[in-house]
Amino acid sequence: ALRRYVPDSSADAFVSNLPWGVMTGNKQGVSDLQQLYEIFLRTAWYCLKDGGRIVMLVLRGLQMTRILRKLSGRYRLITAQVIRTTNNLPCIVVVEKIGRDILHESLKGQLAYMSEFVNVSKELYHAIHMETIDDENGNGGNSSSGNSGSKNNKGNSSNRRSS
Repeated sequence: ALRRYVPDSSADAFVSNLPWGVMTGNKQGVSDLQQLYEIFLRTAWYCLKDGGRIVMLVLRGLQMTRILRKLSGRYRLITAQVIRTTNNLPCIVVVEKIGRDILHESLKGQLAYMSEFVNVSKELYHAIHMETIDDENGNGGNSSSGNSGSKNNKGNSSNRRSS
């Protein structure tokens, strides 16, 4: 629902006090709360500008850190501070949107480069990695037939390992 009202990459920051009416005293409430936090963070990522921040008052700080680890590559944790209140210990959590997942991009580049040395079809490669990888020639990382023309194999297909 957030993206219906806030265009992608348009917000500098969000300030939130989740949950909105979720009962947190029972096991179902804990599960609902985790799902609510995760959905909010996933959705807000699209609405935030690169470097945009979210400030949240959360009931369970450790739960939030687990969710942020699950979403690694999307946010950088700036701070988490426990707040003393009369009946619980909520946390103020500040995160910053990471516009590019540098680790993911690096790994994709390495896979595209290394795919030149194995004999794997586009379909099999996609089935293994669940995504396509474009190499510098724009051929989707496929070098399964013929010479790939890379500098490393000098056009000699006998230098390539078959699977």
